[in-house]
Amino acid sequence: MDLATLLLVTFVAALVTDLATGLGALPFFVVPRISEKFNGILLGAAAGMMSVASLYQLLGEGMARAPGWQIWQVAMGLGLGAVFFYLATHWLEDDRFDIGNLRETGGAGALLIVAAMTLHSMPEGVAIGVAYGSGEADFGLNIAAALAVHNIPEGVAITAALRGKGASTWACLGWAIFSSLPQPIFAPPAAWLVWISEPLLPAGLGFAVGAMMFLVTYELVPEAAKKAGKSRSSIAFAGGTILMLVLVWAVGGVG
Repeated sequence: MDLATLLLVTFVAALVTDLATGLGALPFFVVPRISEKFNGILLGAAAGMMSVASLYQLLGEGMARAPGWQIWQVAMGLGLGAVFFYLATHWLEDDRFDIGNLRETGGAGALLIVAAMTLHSMPEGVAIGVAYGSGEADFGLNIAAALAVHNIPEGVAITAALRGKGASTWACLGWAIFSSLPQPIFAPPAAWLVWISEPLLPAGLGFAVGAMMFLVTYELVPEAAKKAGKSRSSIAFAGGTILMLVLVWAVGGVG
């Protein structure tokens, strides 16, 4: 497809994954609160789903694109992605950082919840863009579908957390969608970069994997274990992994 079509398709796919996050807030219009334990289980499942999307799809495709000694490109990208997310995470903890006056209205905890979710949407947007930029529409669809499904429990998690801070359900819905806004913002530029320079694809895929797996191990897994306990969160992680593998198989596998 030509560049204009590629960028439009990439943007629409990433926008759908963004809006999917808002679906996680819908149950709260019927059931006002979800228990901490169930919230942790959802986070554990989301971690398992993201791990499959990262390691099985993105990393697998990156290694296939960089055979032999060129595998260093994937490794370099992976390391850079992890370092980027590490530095950005610590930047968010600065007391001077705020989003929409959320630090004052919901407290530092509410701010960090939204900021962390928004930050980790960046590598997801890059992942969608890199996948579509590879020129394989099915691969792009697989990644976008995986992340859209993964975003729903994230929407539940962010809504449950903000409801506990006193936010209304409508506000939670808005913040959930806002938290995934980097996906349609970052996806088209990533697709464009890969489209004009195909050799960047292995490193780009590695970067997305490094950032996403840092998120899983630094934030999602510890938070799930804290809320649901190690046993329940581990079972949820395994369940999320199996569910994502089934979904990947259903939409055509890798590439």
